[in-house]
Amino acid sequence: MNTIIMTGGTFGLGAAAAQCLSASPDTRLIIGGRETHIPLDLASQSSVRRFARQVLDTLGKIRINALVLNAGLSFPTEARTEDGYETTFAVNHLGHYLLLRLLAPSLARNAIVVLTASNTHDPLYSPVAPFPYVDAYQLSQLDLGKDPRGGVAFEAGFRAYATSKLCNLLTARAFAHSNEVKARRLRIIAYNPGYTPGTGLGRNLPNGALPGLSTALSPYFAESMRIQAGEVLADLVLGRIVPPKGHLYASLVRGQLTWPEPSELARRDDVSQQLWRDSAVLTAMD
Repeated sequence: MNTIIMTGGTFGLGAAAAQCLSASPDTRLIIGGRETHIPLDLASQSSVRRFARQVLDTLGKIRINALVLNAGLSFPTEARTEDGYETTFAVNHLGHYLLLRLLAPSLARNAIVVLTASNTHDPLYSPVAPFPYVDAYQLSQLDLGKDPRGGVAFEAGFRAYATSKLCNLLTARAFAHSNEVKARRLRIIAYNPGYTPGTGLGRNLPNGALPGLSTALSPYFAESMRIQAGEVLADLVLGRIVPPKGHLYASLVRGQLTWPEPSELARRDDVSQQLWRDSAVLTAMD
């Protein structure tokens, strides 16, 4: 039995991936979400801990073959989580970091871990670049301001999202270089699905913030993009697509999966290790 734990599997490309994973023979898929059988709210560290405990209690001695950290949020309506952290950073990075730390000891040998990243992490590709620093303490206390039309300010909100995706890449890098991963021959992948309509990431955007981006796509084309992004994610999780040696960043570009180098900042080991240590403090895992 292939046991897979997944976040963000009820909507958008995650739902498409979950459908593929569920259809795979001898596969047990457990999805964490606010309305799933085992509830999970990534904005709450206590919820993440409860979810991890319930998963481990449910599995007993069964090992986890794949962990898919796919859920994401942008332009949150709430500025702070119950733990007192900026919501984008808390959900996209800290929640997944904590879940990874809690479930890592139960990963099977040769297990696969996939974190959904984004090419918005790279200033070369993003019109609104991430913040030019990765300081977990500073990011956790950001004040994103308010847009006159309601919600968080657009540029600050987009920078916060892009930076959280940079943190996903740095987390993947730090974990991939750990002795734990090397000893058990785990496979770590950061996956950029590209722009995918219907994911819900922009549902809290002010009206007109990104004019014409999704409306220019036909419903059929938008749906095909969502399904393809989900199918590629599923193939990575199931091991049907194997990264080239020395690469962990997978990027879907115009329908083709590529393995480019991430941004210069995303490749820095000192930054990834510092983020790992600081995140441990912020999640009480130190």
